[in-house]
Amino acid sequence: MLRPILQSGAPGGPELLILLLTIVVPLAISYYIYRDAKRRGSRHALAWGLGAFFGSLVVWLLYFVVRDEVGRGGRA
Repeated sequence: MLRPILQSGAPGGPELLILLLTIVVPLAISYYIYRDAKRRGSRHALAWGLGAFFGSLVVWLLYFVVRDEVGRGGRA
């Protein structure tokens, strides 16, 4: 007998939404922050990217507050 899709282990519905909110969205935003920091010449671009993935909303907001200073390297 055929089982419904949700009971067969295929993601869909709430499972897919949870996957998007916990993996895909943070990964996309982290990649954006990494690219932006790299483009600005930051020596810590990888740290910003990893921090954005694991620290989520707090690091995202922090980066966008200080992003003008990221990568300046002390130049005025």
